[in-house]
Amino acid sequence: MSLGSILLISVALAGLGAVISTSALLYDLLQYAGATYLIYLGISMWRRKSVVKGQLEITATSRFHIFRDTFLVSAFNPKDMLFFVAFLPQFVDDTVPVIPQFVLLGVTFVVLGGINTMFWTSMAGSCRTMLMGGKSARRLNRIGGTGLLSAGLFIALSGKFP
Repeated sequence: MSLGSILLISVALAGLGAVISTSALLYDLLQYAGATYLIYLGISMWRRKSVVKGQLEITATSRFHIFRDTFLVSAFNPKDMLFFVAFLPQFVDDTVPVIPQFVLLGVTFVVLGGINTMFWTSMAGSCRTMLMGGKSARRLNRIGGTGLLSAGLFIALSGKFP
């Protein structure tokens, strides 16, 4: 997630964020790409096989796939791009060099976001004893898959109906 944020902050600093925020077509394309990927992830979670290891059911997913999926979801989020384009400049003083200020704000955001992610990850890890059982991972995959699929459909269809 942090690498996705770093990429978005870098793109925003390079000015592409301003171009995307003023171009409805580019924003829509990025939004549909993100929605399509969320739908793909949701369907993948529904279809994912689980492997029983001891008494704990573990989802068969490589670390690379987890990294890739998390990075792509965070890096292609148009709302995050608009957030960085709209939010960061409010805290920049244009009477002094701007780039160091953007870098400091970006690093602060990434560090705080990383701390937040580590906190929730450790909380989820401490709940693993509750997940002991034959069908827990499958249920969690179905719940997570439904959430991702619903989010993707909502994003794809948002604003298209009166």
